[in-house]
Amino acid sequence: MSEIGLAVVAGVGFGVFFQKGRICYASALSDFFLFRSSRVGGGIVLATLLTTLSWSGAYLVGGEAGFWLPPWGLYGLIGGAIFGVGMILAGACLTSTLWRVASGSGQYGLVLGGVVVGVLLTGLAHPWLGELYFTPLWLGTGTTAFALPVPAPAVAVVFVAVVAVAYAFLAGSTKRQFDGSVDEDEGPIAGLLESLRVGLRGLFEGSRQYLGARRSGIDVGRALRRPWDPRTCGIGIALTATFWIGVSGVWTVSGPLEDWIAFGVGTASPVLLAAVPGFEAAFLGHVSPGMGVLVGFLLGAALAALVSGDFELTPPTRSAGVAPVAGGVLMGVGANLAPGCNVTNLYTGVASLSAHGLLASAGIVLGAYAGTRLLFRTRG
Repeated sequence: MSEIGLAVVAGVGFGVFFQKGRICYASALSDFFLFRSSRVGGGIVLATLLTTLSWSGAYLVGGEAGFWLPPWGLYGLIGGAIFGVGMILAGACLTSTLWRVASGSGQYGLVLGGVVVGVLLTGLAHPWLGELYFTPLWLGTGTTAFALPVPAPAVAVVFVAVVAVAYAFLAGSTKRQFDGSVDEDEGPIAGLLESLRVGLRGLFEGSRQYLGARRSGIDVGRALRRPWDPRTCGIGIALTATFWIGVSGVWTVSGPLEDWIAFGVGTASPVLLAAVPGFEAAFLGHVSPGMGVLVGFLLGAALAALVSGDFELTPPTRSAGVAPVAGGVLMGVGANLAPGCNVTNLYTGVASLSAHGLLASAGIVLGAYAGTRLLFRTRG
C-alpha cells in the first residue's frame, strides 16, 4: 500500500476514536476548570502519556526523523492563548469541530468556516509576520527533551511518572473536597500526601474496574451503537499514532488543514493563490501524507457516526449568535500564530516533549482558562 493509502488508514483510526470517545479538548479543559473533573480529559491524558512512551522508542531508534520540532519562542505562548480562547468560545477544539462536521453538524460547519477565515487573515499577513512577530519573539531552535544526554525512554518514564503523580494529586484533592473529608487542622504536607494517597487509590480502583469490564466480554452490537470509554479511545489513539510515526512521522492537524485550503485555492485559481502569500507558501501542488491523514480522519468520523446512528444533517442554531464563527476565526489565527492547534501542540507537542509544543500548550491552557472564566462569569 502507498504512503497516502496508509495515511488514510491512520486517519480513519484517529477519526473513529475521536468520534466514538467524544474527544474534545475544549470541553475537557472547561470541565476541569469549572468542576475539577473531566472524564474525557482522562482519556486525553492517557493517550498523551502512552504516546510519549512509544515515541521515545522511535526517537531512540531514529532520532529526530519524523518529529515536528519547530523553533520556539513567546509567539507559541501568544498564539496558543489566542487558540485556547477561540476553542472555548466556539465550544469545540479543531479536531472535535472536524469530527462533528463529519457527523453532519451545520453548527460546527460555521466554526470550521471561521477557522478558514482565520487562516486566510494570517495568510494575508504572512509577509510581515516573520519580521514583526516571529523573529522578535524567537527564543531558540527546535529541540526536545528526548535529546538530553540520557536514553529517550528514561526521559519519557520520568515525565510520565511526574504527570501521573500530579494527576493523582489533583484527582485526590478534588475527591476530598467533594466528600468533605478535608481536615481543617491538617498541615500542608499531610494534606498533600493524603490527597496523593486518595488519588492513587482512585486511579488503581478505576483501572481495576476498567480492566475487569473488558474481561467480562463486550457486546459488539451495543459497542458499535454507543459511545466508547475515553480511556479505550485514548489507547486507540496512542496505538494509531505509534503506527503512523513508524510509517511517516508525528500527527499534526492545523498544518495539513492549511495545506488543503491552499491546495483548493491554488487548484481553483492560481491568481487568487498568488494574492494570499500564506497560501502560496503552503501550496504543495500535491497531496501530502499529512493531508491524507486528515481525509482519513473525516472518513473515520463519518463512518463511526453512521454506524452509531449519530449522523444527522442539522442546520446551525440562531441562538448561538456569532460565537461559533468568532471562535473559529480565533482558532484559525491562533493556529498560525503559535503555530499549531490542540493536536499539534497539546497532543503531539507534549508527547514529543518539544520545547515549542510545551510552551504553546501552556498558552492554549491559559487561553482556555481565561475563556472559560470569562464565559462562565458572563452567563452566570
